[in-house]
Amino acid sequence: MSGLLRIAVCESSPEMLPGSEEWQALAGRSRAGGPDLFLLNEMPFGRWLAAGREPDAAQIEESLVLHDRGIALLHELGARCVLGTRPARRQERLVNEAFVWTPEEGATGVHTKQYFPDEEGYYEARWFQPGERHFRVVQAAGIGAGFLVCTELMFNEHARRYGREHAHLLAVPRAVGRGSLGRWLAALKMAAIVSGCYAVSSNRGGLDSRGQQFGGCGWVVDPEGDLVAQTSRSTPVVFHDLDPSWAERARTEYPCYVRELK
Repeated sequence: MSGLLRIAVCESSPEMLPGSEEWQALAGRSRAGGPDLFLLNEMPFGRWLAAGREPDAAQIEESLVLHDRGIALLHELGARCVLGTRPARRQERLVNEAFVWTPEEGATGVHTKQYFPDEEGYYEARWFQPGERHFRVVQAAGIGAGFLVCTELMFNEHARRYGREHAHLLAVPRAVGRGSLGRWLAALKMAAIVSGCYAVSSNRGGLDSRGQQFGGCGWVVDPEGDLVAQTSRSTPVVFHDLDPSWAERARTEYPCYVRELK
């Protein structure tokens, strides 16, 4: 595969509402950079749903509605393709669903988060259930992409498998705090190295109305594990031109070519 692909990652405000000033600023920055593919952070609209110890039906309904409204505005990002996650009801279960959005097809669910923390500020295991268990490569802006939604990044076997299944990109939408950023960046770099893929991640950033601090820092890591782009509070959207042929070449090099034990 030849030709570069421009990707954008972000750190969004912690309680961004569809159509709000924060959203308009994010969308304007995106349009100015002209990305082919934009990665949103994990469940980007409204309050962080899993902050409470026990599920709340009214909060769930609010989040479902806000994400529907937000998805209706994704065209404002000016990208050919948008990746992200949303809360969704599937077979009477609340799931955290990764989606691929295009102007032609809208948002298509392609994966559900499988691994959930259960601790202060992140009681996801109490709110969500895993949907269908799979980690499949999907098409996004003409390349192969694999989702690792936040905690899934810590299970490195899936990153390696995505590389073996000819992914070019690992998409890691997340919602994590400030103190653990070093571990998350280390995990993202390792995922890139073992898969031969670009690994990209977007995050919430800032203090929300309930006092929960999110760490920001959207990242782009190349197939050799080097950090090549990072967001900040002053630059909440950054861009990088990906070379899909580099990922294809990296799959044939160390450590990706090493055989696994049967």
